[in-house]
Amino acid sequence: YNGTVNVKGQVLLINPWIYDFAAHNLWIEPLGLLTIAAALRDRGYGVTVIDCLAPHAGAPTPRPDGSGKFQKSAIPTPDAVGFVPRRFGRYGMPAEQFEIALASAPAPDLVMVGSGMTYWYPGVIRAIERVRARFGPVPVALGGIYATLCPEHAQRRSGADRILAGPGLVAALRMADEVTGSDSDADHYADPRTWPPSAHDLIPRPFAGIITSWGCPFHCTYCASRRLQPTFVQREPRSVVDEILGCARRGIRDFAFYDDALLVKAERHIVPTLEAVVAEGVPANFHTPNGLHANAIDASLARLMKAAGFSSVRLSLETTDPTRQRMTGGKVTTAAFERAVAALWEAGFHPGMLAAYILTGLPGQPLSEVEDTVRFVHGLGVQAKLALFSPIPGTPDGDRALPAEADPLLHNNTVYPYLLDNEYVRRLQGIKLLAKKGNAMLSSHSVDPLHHPPHL
Repeated sequence: YNGTVNVKGQVLLINPWIYDFAAHNLWIEPLGLLTIAAALRDRGYGVTVIDCLAPHAGAPTPRPDGSGKFQKSAIPTPDAVGFVPRRFGRYGMPAEQFEIALASAPAPDLVMVGSGMTYWYPGVIRAIERVRARFGPVPVALGGIYATLCPEHAQRRSGADRILAGPGLVAALRMADEVTGSDSDADHYADPRTWPPSAHDLIPRPFAGIITSWGCPFHCTYCASRRLQPTFVQREPRSVVDEILGCARRGIRDFAFYDDALLVKAERHIVPTLEAVVAEGVPANFHTPNGLHANAIDASLARLMKAAGFSSVRLSLETTDPTRQRMTGGKVTTAAFERAVAALWEAGFHPGMLAAYILTGLPGQPLSEVEDTVRFVHGLGVQAKLALFSPIPGTPDGDRALPAEADPLLHNNTVYPYLLDNEYVRRLQGIKLLAKKGNAMLSSHSVDPLHHPPHL
């Protein structure tokens, strides 16, 4: 969307590439950036969005649900991670298409760049370099995950004029007003519940990301959710349903929930949301890439999830070791996980629809614990998804694993095992193969769960 008449000013928003050893499009959409774009548009700004991870000419064909592969361009491996024996790459839009998009954009009064994982920062630097080459001294602001978790590094290295750490909508509006001499009443958005829904229409995708809450009430030792959003706030169910309906009218059928705590206070939040989805007859397939809290799933909620159209359910188990469960935050027990799986089976979910995240590589965690958890999960007929530990700065486990001054490239979960030793990497590969083989058996739908949970 390019507003050109009677606008306060032109704002260009950019979602940079992923620079990594591997990347998969698990329903990735820059919701934070698109929410800021929606607010700017509502307040009278002309808005242009360049999303390097959006569908583009030459990109791999996505799966029917919209997930799939990114286009990869091989690039030199940065020196800081040169010891990793894998090919480094830029994922997303080819560089020449990005240049064309910049040349096609209205001359901006302000450029806002988002950022994902801390170890993707080379993509941020490259995007800002190209903005400078095209638009000269235009003010550039950087927000997002990298900017929030590594603000000093971002200030030194990114090339941005201003770092907007933390939830950035109010700060973004204030900066736009400062640059243009306007007044958008930014304080109106101080409460996240007043934020507009993400402007999904600006960069069409075959799916839509939906966030129904911000933050998380839990205190997991490996997670940065509370640093990114200090308070836990849930949207009104009706506003969530209206956003889903708006996307459905544009032909979207696949939706991915981005919440860190989707099922918390379920009776006041997700239950009325899904009941309305069912009542409205929305033809939807729902996905949960961030993982659900198993202790919140009972028979009633499982039936509602099935009726609403949940088609891929990922549960957060992390480990079956009770001591580590308590040490890392105590959000789930093995017994609660078993009860949740039993409820989901009874509701009609099948092995190809259920998966569990298993944390792998926490400081002090033996790989035998990971292997035991994989076998347990497979025994319940649930696919095992290894969630390799990423040492996130400012978290208890992250700070145990790496010094604060470490290059953010070392936060990469692909890199961290190679910081340990070759034997660890060899054993880890064996567990990955174990998980892959078991998952393939379950995905075939030709087998029943090895130990089907009893009717509870």
